[in-house]
Amino acid sequence: MAMNKHFHMSKGEGELSYSRNSSIQETVWLMNKQLLESVLESLFKVSYGVDKICNIVDLGCGVGPVPLALVSLVSNVIKGKLKELECDESCDEVGFKCQIYMNDLPSNDFSKLFKDLMSLEGLQTKYDGNPLCFFMGAPGSYYDRLFHHNTLDFVHANYALHWLSQVPAGLWNEHGVPINKGNVYMSETSSKAVGNAYWTQFENDFTKFLKNRSEEVVPNGCMLITLLGRPNDSDFFTWRTVELKIINQSLIALISEGLVKEEKLDNFNFPAYHPSMDQLESVVKKEGSFLIEEKRIVIHDSASEIKNKHERAQVLAKSTYALSESLISHHFGDQILQPFFDKLVYFAFQHLDLGYLAQNHSLTILLRKI
Repeated sequence: MAMNKHFHMSKGEGELSYSRNSSIQETVWLMNKQLLESVLESLFKVSYGVDKICNIVDLGCGVGPVPLALVSLVSNVIKGKLKELECDESCDEVGFKCQIYMNDLPSNDFSKLFKDLMSLEGLQTKYDGNPLCFFMGAPGSYYDRLFHHNTLDFVHANYALHWLSQVPAGLWNEHGVPINKGNVYMSETSSKAVGNAYWTQFENDFTKFLKNRSEEVVPNGCMLITLLGRPNDSDFFTWRTVELKIINQSLIALISEGLVKEEKLDNFNFPAYHPSMDQLESVVKKEGSFLIEEKRIVIHDSASEIKNKHERAQVLAKSTYALSESLISHHFGDQILQPFFDKLVYFAFQHLDLGYLAQNHSLTILLRKI
């Protein structure tokens, strides 16, 4: 399945929408806020009299609190710079303006996104009658070229690049028979070929991403990328996120209830890959367009602030549903969405009740174009 045709986070503002169930992504973003703020401040260190337009893109922006928080932070950094320079609307000229591109697949809920952006307080600050920040939608896959040569000053991507451009082709043999039966991702029962297929797809996708951004980012421009990763390379098959675990368990349970056919599950594979930091570094070094200036791994237990296991299971199930609904609906049909969600809640609670953690490993790298 090609992701650009069917994939999107759950739309709208309902109880199971992504906009209301992306608190885990927001938590990760907040952990990197200080680093991001430092990068943004360095972008706006320009002199008066220079008609500087700073071009920023949020790749895989989605909807919800994260893109709104990014835009608010950019706006606040600009206002802080103006205050530092003692600029107001009486100044003859301001030395910089900012253009922010919001990128995601065309199926993203851009209507919701821009409605939320326009409602943000403090974004109406103007200079000489014009906003300091201009916003544009940039639909398309971030694995393709999206912008003109040497136009982007800063690229931001939060919890986006672990999504692959497609389901790895190597998950079927030469006769079209699935080789990862009963699994939606790599597991202890998967063959080495399954792991190789996932790694090859990620390596190709991330290399393509870096090559295209190297064309678009200005010399010395930078990218701050955070994605869902794995602890290390030694647990290649044994490590799975709690989200992938309960998705797999839920679909198997629906087979036993006759709501899903076994062959449908055998042909369903989750189009994501969670690399280790060593794997990320190896691709960056091999592609050769960027240097890693900073790297960090943050381990966090999802929704750990909620002590009631039933309530926490609901949060984990809703966030899992919000990111997987379009994939499940496309492959299995809309009729299983409600029982699928019910199973997610059940298995999320079982996971927590057995004393297991709901840990995620977030990898962040700050890249600068050579």
